Amino acid sequence: MKAAASALALLIALAAPAAASCAEDLQKIDQALASEQIAPDVKAQVQDMRNQAEQLCSAQNEDEGIDILAEAAALLGIE
Repeated sequence: MKAAASALALLIALAAPAAASCAEDLQKIDQALASEQIAPDVKAQVQDMRNQAEQLCSAQNEDEGIDILAEAAALLGIE
């Protein structure tokens, strides 16, 4: 029982930073989309990627969401 509780605590501790990173990365993408001059086709692609990442992050699949956000940031030329 203690092992299960410890494993659960570890999972929660590891998931919290990823969830925070998702929110931070989503905010960076949103700011870039609002302030940058972006080609319409790139903007549409980044918006789609951002929406996919948001859904993944909401479904506790933060790693995949963060990967997609990193690709979107690269398309926008931001970190």
